[in-house]
Amino acid sequence: MIDMLKAIAEENRLKIIKLLASDSMCVCDIQEKLQLPQNLVSHHIAVLKKAGLIESCRCGKNNFYSLNKQSFNQVHNLLIKLGE
Repeated sequence: MIDMLKAIAEENRLKIIKLLASDSMCVCDIQEKLQLPQNLVSHHIAVLKKAGLIESCRCGKNNFYSLNKQSFNQVHNLLIKLGE
């Protein structure tokens, strides 16, 4: 859980999570929407994936990333409990 919280504590990673909450995307789509260099987007995706917050699926030459809703719900529920 600590790794998940650390992963979402960074602004760009939070933006990536917000994008992936609605649809799966490849790095190039995320890069375009956030106007960030590809290597930086790839780094943030690696951190989110390692924390278990996103998943990947290979389709042709591209990897598509999506939100791991089960893991994200765990973080969400923890934050709600902390706010009580």
